[in-house]
Amino acid sequence: MRKTYLFILLPLLFLSLSCAVPVRGTGDRRQPKVSATSVVKSFLQALKEQDFESAYEKVHIFSSDREGYVSRLELLYENYDLRVIDYRILATQLFKDTAIVVAEVEVDYSKPGESERLRARYTNRYDLSIPEKKWKIVKDECIENCSYEPESESGDGES
Repeated sequence: MRKTYLFILLPLLFLSLSCAVPVRGTGDRRQPKVSATSVVKSFLQALKEQDFESAYEKVHIFSSDREGYVSRLELLYENYDLRVIDYRILATQLFKDTAIVVAEVEVDYSKPGESERLRARYTNRYDLSIPEKKWKIVKDECIENCSYEPESESGDGES
């Protein structure tokens, strides 16, 4: 009689265990709902609209507070009369909890003290990570056509 119960209970036990939801380890991370590409698009759109508060929400900078970041961008945009004309995402590469997004950005600006307007189109690389359960830009770097005057757009000084 005991053997009969074992023949019935063991398959039921294995069946129920095979349907169980797997337990995630503490090292496992889910990808955030908003993609790395969307974060960079939102960041560039905020710069285009000169909404530096929104741009700050997309970056993770260890050495800057919101007010300092916003004031540096305001000063940069004011000194160069800088405007983001257009942007487009060229590529995105995802790793476990980091990402690289490459974007082409077209800007219109004038050098301080000059009235002549200049246009530049450059390619920027944005490195992202997930420090607060959301994708954040941690570094940006100009990688092509980097000869125009203004410094890094994200204001972190790492271009």
